[in-house]
This record gives sequence, structure tokens and C-alpha cells, in this order.
Amino acid sequence: MEYIYSVLIDKNSGSWTARCPAMEEFGARTGGETKEEALTHLHSILLMILLDFEEKELAIPTDKMVLNGAKITINTGTE
Repeated sequence: MEYIYSVLIDKNSGSWTARCPAMEEFGARTGGETKEEALTHLHSILLMILLDFEEKELAIPTDKMVLNGAKITINTGTE
């Protein structure tokens, strides 16, 4: 399955923070030394969360639209 979520990316004194408001309560918040690194980490976290939800047949949380957010696409490889 393919999922698209809104994410927020912020620069904080030399590092970057990336978070997904729709999945933040499940741990979708991370950081990195660069924007790209933070987004890569967030993608990995979202993939793990979504695979867990699919495996347990739980309802997948819907996206929360955010102002000035970016979009991230996660493909779990399942149908």
C-alpha cells in the first residue's frame, strides 16, 4: 500500500527535526544533522509503524493537513 502524509521539518541550532503530526503519538518524530537525514529517518519510522498497523490489521490513521508542511510517501510493498 502507498500512504502519503504531511510532515513538518524544522531547523534547530545546527540539527533538523522531522515529525508527522498524524503519526506522532506512535513515535513519528526524529532528527538528523541534515534535512535529508531527518526525512530519511522519519520515512523509516513511518514504514515500521505502518507495517505494524497492517500486520495487526489496525485502522491506518488519516493524514493531518498542516500549514507549510511537506509530503512524504511511504510504500509498504503490500496490497
